[in-house]
Amino acid sequence: MKVTEVRISPAKGGKIRAFASIVIDDCFIINDLRVVEGREGECFVSMPARKARNGQMRDIAHPLKSETRKEIEERVLAEYEKAVAALAVPVQTDSAARKQDEPSVIDRLAAKLFADDFWTAESEAAEEEKE
Repeated sequence: MKVTEVRISPAKGGKIRAFASIVIDDCFIINDLRVVEGREGECFVSMPARKARNGQMRDIAHPLKSETRKEIEERVLAEYEKAVAALAVPVQTDSAARKQDEPSVIDRLAAKLFADDFWTAESEAAEEEKE
């Protein structure tokens, strides 16, 4: 059994850092794995689960061998780390480049307002003459 593909989707917050889907041997997909942050900051992979009638969470799918669990966890966490690294770097460089290349919305609005005649002393004098 080989994990042939891993897809990572970031979560919106809380202890769940991301959701994952894995494809096994290019023919079987398992959705809703979770990358969860533990108490001491380390991440681990949680298998898909649902709440049973008694209120406890039960795994829907899980590996039977520890080697299989280890392979799944290693692949998912490796892809999660790549996704985190890919998201962190471009966001900073894009925003920094955007700040250098184009002015902010407030700067553009201020330039437009201050360029108009009604902000100049001449326009104030013209207004006084009309009265």
